[in-house]
Amino acid sequence: MKAFLDGTASFLAALATVVICGLPSYFTFKAIEAGLAPTWAWAAVIALAGVGLLMTVAFLSKAVNGVAPSRERRRR
Repeated sequence: MKAFLDGTASFLAALATVVICGLPSYFTFKAIEAGLAPTWAWAAVIALAGVGLLMTVAFLSKAVNGVAPSRERRRR
């Protein structure tokens, strides 16, 4: 039961990471596309999207293995 709850928490952390990193990246992309933001803002979009992608993959990996988001290994 602990592994299921820890996996669920990790899945929710992955979902939160997608929202927290994805929405600003998307709207910055749209602002660049509309000409409202300078072209150097691409660096921020790429950096934020990259960090968000890495964190999401890490949390999903933990979710599959039943590890809590704040732990490195499963609980006993």
